[in-house]
Amino acid sequence: MRGVYFLANDRVYEQAVAFLNSFRQHNPDVPLCLVPFADDVARVAALADRYDFTIWSDLAMLRRCDELSRRFHGEVLGQYRKVALWSGGYDEFVYVDCDTVVLRPVDFALDLLSDYDVVASHSDIPGIRRFVWRDSIMDTGALTAWQIRYAASTGFLASRRGVLDADRVCADPTEALALAPHMALECSEQPLLNYLIVTSGGRYSSLFTIALRTRDRTMPQEVWAGSDLGEVSGGQVLPPPNHPSVLLVHWAGQWERVRREGGDIPYRQLWEHYRSLAPR
Repeated sequence: MRGVYFLANDRVYEQAVAFLNSFRQHNPDVPLCLVPFADDVARVAALADRYDFTIWSDLAMLRRCDELSRRFHGEVLGQYRKVALWSGGYDEFVYVDCDTVVLRPVDFALDLLSDYDVVASHSDIPGIRRFVWRDSIMDTGALTAWQIRYAASTGFLASRRGVLDADRVCADPTEALALAPHMALECSEQPLLNYLIVTSGGRYSSLFTIALRTRDRTMPQEVWAGSDLGEVSGGQVLPPPNHPSVLLVHWAGQWERVRREGGDIPYRQLWEHYRSLAPR
């Protein structure tokens, strides 16, 4: 069975509604499952019938992920609950952060799993490594240069159940913890997931890298809302000629910036389009 997971709680209710409206607009029949980011999830969970999603039921596994977070951060960060996805009910799955709007069907990413075990949105981009690894990782000898270079964003992932051993990681994260001083832990779970992916023995890549390697200019891509998206109209991003279509727009870090500094998120009109869209 194939499906999509998203992480949310009531603190991000507005973002979750925009995500759900956009997702169901373009993926009306894809099975969808809410993974609670934290215990305060009643308001988002009440949307299950309207948007046809299930709610993750293995609370014991989520608690184990919470303990994993404590081992790395001394506190519970809900992002670590992504580790549970590899023990979930979908044989093949896509995970999407809910501070996004989804503008295309996502099933093409699942089709890539015939050649890969994990596909992120972006990887292997110079300058992005700082969001995963500190420079000191190069001197540890724990990972190859190729593994370090991967440095993938974990806001979008396609994979299969069992590719990562969630039970083993939660039970004994000793090897990963040894690299914690070399991880960019300000990016929450992203360094740990990168470590688990590149040491899994599986085949891993990203939409960006696959499209670049195959010269496929048609493969939809994730874009960051903090960049210049070009023209936005009617709930869509209209890319320039010879640019790929936009799979999703990700406001990573933008809501936190607004809470910290004030102002507004970029491309508010696109987000508002989906926040106010009537559910199908």
